[in-house]
Amino acid sequence: MNSILIVDDNTGLREQMKWAFCNDYTVFEAGTANECISCFEQYHPGVVLLDMGLDNVPDKGLELIDALLGKERRTKILVITANTTDTLGPESVRRGAFDFLNKPVDIDQLQLLVQRAQRMISLEMAGDGDIKKSGKLQIENNFFMIGTSQPMARIFGLIPKIAETDVNVLITGESGTGKELCARAIHYHSKRRNGQFVPINCGAIPENLIESELFGYVKGAFTGANTDKIGLIEIANGGTLLLDEIGEMPKNLQVRLLRFLEDQKVQRLGDTEFKKVDVRIVAATNNKEINDNGSQRGLRSDLFYRLSEFQIELPPLRDRGNDVLEIAHSIIERNRTKFGLQKLSLSLRAEQALLHYTWPGNVRELENKLSRAAITCVNQIIEPEDLSLSASSAIGLSLKDARDMFEREFIINVLRQAQFNISEAAKIAGISRPTLYDLLKKHSIKLEKETIIR
Repeated sequence: MNSILIVDDNTGLREQMKWAFCNDYTVFEAGTANECISCFEQYHPGVVLLDMGLDNVPDKGLELIDALLGKERRTKILVITANTTDTLGPESVRRGAFDFLNKPVDIDQLQLLVQRAQRMISLEMAGDGDIKKSGKLQIENNFFMIGTSQPMARIFGLIPKIAETDVNVLITGESGTGKELCARAIHYHSKRRNGQFVPINCGAIPENLIESELFGYVKGAFTGANTDKIGLIEIANGGTLLLDEIGEMPKNLQVRLLRFLEDQKVQRLGDTEFKKVDVRIVAATNNKEINDNGSQRGLRSDLFYRLSEFQIELPPLRDRGNDVLEIAHSIIERNRTKFGLQKLSLSLRAEQALLHYTWPGNVRELENKLSRAAITCVNQIIEPEDLSLSASSAIGLSLKDARDMFEREFIINVLRQAQFNISEAAKIAGISRPTLYDLLKKHSIKLEKETIIR
């Protein structure tokens, strides 16, 4: 895909752009929308330089963006527009274009954009072809991201490739899917791994403090500034800065961040000088904060496009199949050491419950439930009841196993409600005392000093 299609009805401009790229790329030309479609279908170019105004229609390019990306999603479209109101450029990016330039075209800037587009294509193709099969991706010494499901295998293949470059990355996913771990993995596999990894949650810091946290300040900049303070951006010099919950960043600070992304220079509050730093930015946000057009709620569109040069969407745990068991066993290994439990394990029933639970809180919820279960379980064997999973987690089991799981959980809950009084528990359950004793025996539930022993 090391080829370029130049689409413009101005022959002179087409020739100018052709000469700028013909030494390094295979260049094709088109002067109309129909010629563009025909050439694209025949040659499948990786990059398209698209004039917005074609066939005497000022916004014809928008229609072509939809058509070209419908044929090949990986195509990088660079839009060139003479629109003086500056609306068609951002709209083209919302439609899926890679970037846009206003006329008159700066050839040097255009060449840089084409190089970046080609680099993105290479990364995506490498990610598709280099699927990791080990089921692990190292983050730190003896610490890994785990998963063999298809979506995670693709992500594990992409991360080392992305890490080789300094492109800005936007990580999306539901809460608890591991966005910070993904950012740490990018840092670990990059040339910056010996530098600092600095995370900041933009939604957890008060609006009046976040600017000074990021950029720092000099003594006397404001009341209470008694000494100089280095900002987090400077601390991350030579490393990686994670901006979590990026949509929560105040609007005025977004302008400063955009300026920093353009020139990599920091000015502390109250200072008159700028300091050059070398920082890679990784941003993260919840899927719910992404608009239907692909932009980020609460974030300037120009900043969003700069931060999302490459996007990684982490799948929810419910879509990762048997990954839940692999992650669970890894957490149990850690908990054995943490709690000093040499024989800590999952029962087969607990494994089935884990597989069929929907995990609204994703990996973070799994970690919390397993840590709590490690403390409360009997004989170091974690059962479904220790995990506090609802009966809906039995979906996918046989009818008999599902009935047994519900029956056992029901009896235990009734006993707790009756404060372990057998007569009261039988009354609540609507059964006789002998029947309740039979159920206790059937499910190996034993009582000792108002405690359930399983």
